[in-house]
Amino acid sequence: NYMDYLISRFAPFSLGTNIAIDNFKKFQIRRFRHIPNSESLLVCLPGWGEKLGKWKNIEKFAVSKKLSFVVYEFPRGIFSDQKDTTIDLFENINSIVRKDINELRSKYSFNKCVLVCISLASSYGSLVYKDNPDINEIVLVAPGENLAKDMWYGCRTQHFRKSYEKQNINEIQLIKDWHNLAPENNFPTLGTSISMLFGKYDKVLPYKFGCQLADIYKQNNLNVAKKTLSLGHYFLISIFLLFPKYFLRLN
Repeated sequence: NYMDYLISRFAPFSLGTNIAIDNFKKFQIRRFRHIPNSESLLVCLPGWGEKLGKWKNIEKFAVSKKLSFVVYEFPRGIFSDQKDTTIDLFENINSIVRKDINELRSKYSFNKCVLVCISLASSYGSLVYKDNPDINEIVLVAPGENLAKDMWYGCRTQHFRKSYEKQNINEIQLIKDWHNLAPENNFPTLGTSISMLFGKYDKVLPYKFGCQLADIYKQNNLNVAKKTLSLGHYFLISIFLLFPKYFLRLN
């Protein structure tokens, strides 16, 4: 998709970004809105560098459906050409979000939790929903199958690939090192409802990889609903964020 190429060609990169693990909480932001008497919680995990303001239509839609709402913003440096730092930061996000969900469900007696993961969040979000009984529904928008493969072949992350090659780290090694970060290896509990939204012309997280994730989950007896639009990566995400009522079935 030409627009995916333009954005990936000229958007600012974070090559070599390093955020000290001890200081990570200073960079992450959370916005929580409680709706009195709501029975459900909508948890939203952003794409790479996505700001809180992008979620305003999702929040309005959630409130109209009487769902409480929590969204996060994480610094771009959570994903970089430093493989061990990426692992550590993804695990930090996992700990933060799992703890928040558990505590919010306990405090407000929510009987349902819906997790929305956009783009890169399909990877770190898979750590959150893996074997997590607190999550009842998952919505994956422009997801990938395997973080290493997505980075290696995605048009948005070729600068990382070149950096890893200079470090003498190849695709096979990175797939091994990032095994636990790959959605294809992280399964929600049986009975969890999963919706996946794809862009047919996605070159950032190649469409074929996302489809493979859907197939893997179905082969493992998970309930997967798949929808594909004739869009690229960024247009797909924009449409989802602008018009959530067409994609989210919230009760």
